[in-house]
Amino acid sequence: MRRQAPIPAPGGAFDADAVWTLFEGRTDRMRQVWRITRSTLPGYVDGLTAAVESGDWTTAARHAHSLAGSASNFGAHALVATARRIEDQAGEGHVPTAEVHVARTQFDALCTAMTAWLDQVSVPPGAPSAG
Repeated sequence: MRRQAPIPAPGGAFDADAVWTLFEGRTDRMRQVWRITRSTLPGYVDGLTAAVESGDWTTAARHAHSLAGSASNFGAHALVATARRIEDQAGEGHVPTAEVHVARTQFDALCTAMTAWLDQVSVPPGAPSAG
């Protein structure tokens, strides 16, 4: 199995080689796990936003932790770092709303990039691409 992804991640939103290696190049598995992850990530981001707005630091930390864990499966290093920073800040009793905005922006970038990337790497060799 090749250790490098056939194409890089759009915009560097995630580590394509790490995803490729983790899933052993199995695009069917990547798509399946991404579909599940994509359905749960918005709840973490929305829950994090609501918890920070209400000052519920325990819930904010829990959502940030879940967001970091899910994003790490797809090599979204920037989002993982932001979520971990938010988790630490929530443990200290304060999360700047700007940090939540950064996490949401990184989340949106991950979703766009991962979906586009999966569409490209899932095309069988010799078949015309969807783009």
